[in-house]
Amino acid sequence: MEVRVFDYLFLIASITLMSLPTTESPIQTTIMVQNTQKPALSLNVNLLEVYETLIPPPGAVKNYPVGHAVVRLRLENLTLNHLNINAQKVELKQADNNKVLISQVVQPFNLAGLQIFEQGFYLTNAQGFSGAKKVKAVFTYEFSGKSYSLESPIMEVVPTL
Repeated sequence: MEVRVFDYLFLIASITLMSLPTTESPIQTTIMVQNTQKPALSLNVNLLEVYETLIPPPGAVKNYPVGHAVVRLRLENLTLNHLNINAQKVELKQADNNKVLISQVVQPFNLAGLQIFEQGFYLTNAQGFSGAKKVKAVFTYEFSGKSYSLESPIMEVVPTL
């Protein structure tokens, strides 16, 4: 008896829902379209360490201060297709005026489908950082015919003796 009551209630609910007028919302359609278009590439640039050696070690050449930076680049192919990223350069720039302190040319990357690729860069500058207190790493690349720049969070330069 309980099963029949449940079936009857389910039938009434189904008929009621089917008889309601349907309205299409353009907002829902737009959101659905946007969600189906996933980006092909995910990038992340991190500035792991920045320091400036002010005094040379005993017996070393007196070309000091020397600036050092460690940058980590992470690329992730979010598709099953191969992607070609025309990487151009990794730079260390002053945060306040975008003056280039260190620049290194980078080779292009070819990512297989769903591949995650990480590479570290150790950048040095024989002139130091010219009094820069805060810096950021900038990765410049081309993808699908367009040029892009990606910046790391700003980090303070640590002086070491």
